[in-house]
Amino acid sequence: MTKVIVVEDHQILLESISLLISTIPNIEMVGKASNGQKALQILEKETVDLIVSDVQMPVMNGVELVWKVKQQYPKIKILMLTVSEDAKTIKDALQAGADGFIFKSAEREELEDAIVSIINNKKYFSDKAILSLAEANNEVFISEKEAMKGILTDREIQILKLIAQEYSGIQIAEQLFISPTTVESHRKNLFSKIGVNTSVGLVKYAMKHGLS
Repeated sequence: MTKVIVVEDHQILLESISLLISTIPNIEMVGKASNGQKALQILEKETVDLIVSDVQMPVMNGVELVWKVKQQYPKIKILMLTVSEDAKTIKDALQAGADGFIFKSAEREELEDAIVSIINNKKYFSDKAILSLAEANNEVFISEKEAMKGILTDREIQILKLIAQEYSGIQIAEQLFISPTTVESHRKNLFSKIGVNTSVGLVKYAMKHGLS
């Protein structure tokens, strides 16, 4: 059973989102808070697996909450909910370590998909959020060959795409008919060439270049 708390400063939304989440199979609501500070107080008393949090809140906002939770409780997953399409807000949440980002206008099915994905150690960012980031950066998703020309080999591009699709090392090996050791070697090369040191960094790079 996944234990969840909801953080939202508008009482009606707090109650409705909590009720909605409580209907998802294998989810147990263990707390509700109106701001980040109150959420941290809950974490001192309750074991929590997932936080579903608003971004804009008084006292302590959602991004500040993510920073503090990831420092103190790194295993807790965090899904951000917002009405804002501001790319800076999305970037700030990503940098803080948010595991997902969707809009409050999302359908119930997307909220459930996001929660299930994050529970299963996958990231979830709505198409709307990704589009906002792309437009803010004036990015044009060019072809993978053009994007990676002179940087990555064809095999590294294949592996990067599969990593962005949440394939495990063993699954990538099976997909490409190579050994897990070879996959890990390519992953290390990707870290070096792209200049990141985590799989999240690889995923962000793949998203930026339209390879996810």
